[in-house]
Amino acid sequence: MSLNESIESLRKALHQEIPEEKEIMALYELVKLAHLRVLTATIEKIKFDAKEKIDAAIKKQAKTHENRIDLKEVSTDFSLNIIQNQDNSYKHESTNKSLNNKYAELRVGLNDRMAYVNVLFGGSNHDFEMVISSLATMESKEECELFIRDTIRPDYNWEGKEETVDRFLEFIYARFE
Repeated sequence: MSLNESIESLRKALHQEIPEEKEIMALYELVKLAHLRVLTATIEKIKFDAKEKIDAAIKKQAKTHENRIDLKEVSTDFSLNIIQNQDNSYKHESTNKSLNNKYAELRVGLNDRMAYVNVLFGGSNHDFEMVISSLATMESKEECELFIRDTIRPDYNWEGKEETVDRFLEFIYARFE
């Protein structure tokens, strides 16, 4: 083997080891989604803790007051305010959805979703949503095919599940048709 052939062989081997930009972007989207979920869970925990502290403070203050306050009414008013604030924040979030969320208009039926999650993703709804989020950032059917073939299929055992795989792929490719 000549020196040039050796160098070319080494170059090809190195090229196969370096992930493509699309794969890196897909992984970045998965990490970003996971980070967002952690932040959301943390915020929800803080809200829950704050509500408990406020309820405890209201109860303590009500006991010390000579004038009896109807705690049910105060708690109900407080709960209604929290619900209204959450509704307003959700409405605000929904108007500012990411432009990358191209699957927002696609509707997957409950039976199909359950099949995808249970059969293809080992029961992990979180994994299903992360894959869908990653696929939503892709610009072409070919890019989705490559991602599914090289990244998703090796992580999950889809052998013998062709019917569900075909339905899933139809769902994914529908946005390009």
